[in-house]
Amino acid sequence: MTDQAFRKDLSNVSWEQIYARQALRAELVPGWLDALRLKAGDRVLEIGAGPGYVSFALAERVGPQGLVYALDRSAAALEYLERLKAERGIAHIRTIAADAATWDGAGCPADSALVTMVLHHTDDPAGILANVARLVPLGAPVVIGEFDPQGPCEVGPPRQSRLSVEKLLTWCASAGLVVQRSLNQTPEHYLVVTERRA
Repeated sequence: MTDQAFRKDLSNVSWEQIYARQALRAELVPGWLDALRLKAGDRVLEIGAGPGYVSFALAERVGPQGLVYALDRSAAALEYLERLKAERGIAHIRTIAADAATWDGAGCPADSALVTMVLHHTDDPAGILANVARLVPLGAPVVIGEFDPQGPCEVGPPRQSRLSVEKLLTWCASAGLVVQRSLNQTPEHYLVVTERRA
């Protein structure tokens, strides 16, 4: 059942709980990584990394010669991720506490960007996509995943808090992100694969 206590700012749940929620979406992650065209040695920007479940999957794909820039506005979430990094001996994840809509990306050149299950928690999703498009090079893949408001809403945020794919496509066009494909990964989740063209 959908979390009736959904709060956009996640103030009602612990980072342990959020990590567990991220882990419940494990079946989606290989599709995200494939859509990013990730290979060993790549540098990937993850927007809304939270406590880091997906960060570790990205790190495994790019290997020790690659780098994951795990960005989140919550320093507490990134502290949780840093603890897991230390426990697991993973060095090639760099945590960045910043607002994804305004961060300048200085010193963090990325080959691609992943923006999954985070835009519905933000106040400026269009601004985030516009900024992300500026942070990656021309031709770079930007992969976006969200909860489908047309889905059954048995997990995840309530219907009124979800973003329609039509709205997302409009934001992508404004950001200079050209849609390569859009698909439903599950009845609850959709994926939009874009490429920076402007």
